[in-house]
Amino acid sequence: MGLIDLLVDGSVPDDTLKQSTQGRSGTPDGNIFFDVANGEIELITVDELATIDFGSGAVANPFSATDGITMRALYGFERQERRSDETLRQYNRYFSGSYKYAGAYEMINGRKFDGTDRNKIRSSGLIERAADNTSIDRIYFGVRSLGSVESTSQPYYQLTNGGAPVDFNRAGDVDELVQVYGDTSNGDTGAGDFDSRDYLALNLRTFGYNYDRKILSDSGVSTMDGYSTGFSLGESLHLTTGDYALADVYGGSQISPWTGMSLEKLATPQTETGFNEVDGDFTWVLNNTAGGSLAQCVAFLDALSQTDDDIDSGTETTTNGKRVGLWYTYNAAGKIVTQSGADTEGLFIENLPASDYQSVVFTSDTGDTKTYPFYVQVDISVGVNAKADANAWYQVFYEDGSGDQDFDAADAVTVKDSSGADVKGDVSGADVSFSYDYDGNTQAGLTAGTDKDVVVLVEGNGTAKAAITSFTLTRSATVSVSCEPDLETAL
Repeated sequence: MGLIDLLVDGSVPDDTLKQSTQGRSGTPDGNIFFDVANGEIELITVDELATIDFGSGAVANPFSATDGITMRALYGFERQERRSDETLRQYNRYFSGSYKYAGAYEMINGRKFDGTDRNKIRSSGLIERAADNTSIDRIYFGVRSLGSVESTSQPYYQLTNGGAPVDFNRAGDVDELVQVYGDTSNGDTGAGDFDSRDYLALNLRTFGYNYDRKILSDSGVSTMDGYSTGFSLGESLHLTTGDYALADVYGGSQISPWTGMSLEKLATPQTETGFNEVDGDFTWVLNNTAGGSLAQCVAFLDALSQTDDDIDSGTETTTNGKRVGLWYTYNAAGKIVTQSGADTEGLFIENLPASDYQSVVFTSDTGDTKTYPFYVQVDISVGVNAKADANAWYQVFYEDGSGDQDFDAADAVTVKDSSGADVKGDVSGADVSFSYDYDGNTQAGLTAGTDKDVVVLVEGNGTAKAAITSFTLTRSATVSVSCEPDLETAL
């Protein structure tokens, strides 16, 4: 089948449209019925009338409710039929057109579509005028998506900022009429009484895909009217959230680390430190008590954004997930840049692992971006023997510092982590992890922002022997080291 439209020469394609002698309540023999008695037009698609005889025998009705029809095809078909149908000429026209390339058309003389037949219109806008041809009953704005949309994704729109979400009639690519104005004073009782021509938000939020949101100004249009406009609305496969099941991330069967996550608007902004830039204040915070990764936090934000639940765990606001904007974007380097989907305040993500610090940019309440110095996440495997030894300890030294600040020398320097604490302590039955300020640490007289050779000692006093491992702190998100003592047999 396919979209029914006019040919380049302005004619109606053969074997696509046929005027029916009866409406859908009777025995239709065509797919367009001009109900002159009631001032309506019926669009009879293949799901209602399977076959049509265009003069050479019955064939499949080419009019599909999914693919639809343009207003200019209906306008052209009426012109064609009135040329040969003198009975149709006895009645006022249904359609008027002003500009075909914008799909700008009108229904005049008080004519209307039957039932939900407007849902079958594509790539067009529409103004429905009252019988006086001056007053307006309804205005429909034609909305088209220009990006790639999955066939199973359900796009939706809002006619007010933060307003109730309304699903488009079809999943997949958007090409439909959206009513933006209604006036019942002229007798059209179903028109509604509203004017929403100045705001429109289009949304795509299918978990596992990159979300998208476009507002009216993104199309270059400031006020909607009876024509059609395209929006660069589209989606693509998300590189990380697609690895998770939505039910695990949000809902009744939620699992760790998402059981430790909540999004909260604070009564008083909290100040965060440790950035390359000055400290920043943040009103929104993603609590992350289980230490979920950045990818897992992003999945949580996406899960919140596709639900119409109140997603604010605090007491400051009621914030319905799919009614507000997105909580992050990507910059040109592919980094996550936080933003507030609900208002203009900033969003901070708590308790991220150091290995994710270089993949996120935070936006504060003042709109300033905050980035972390390069922190290296160092993971040291100490082995089963050290973990089993209640007296096992560890310590990390610079191997070759300035002057005599070397390991195995009088002025040996213990490495400090990103918080300024010495990297040493008891094993206590677990592997060792710490973050290292690669860009800021100048211990042992060494230059910040350069690779540094260090040694780690892991020694026991009972179950484990002693072990030593040399390794290099490089500008890497994660450095993994093994320092596993053998089983003690000499004591």
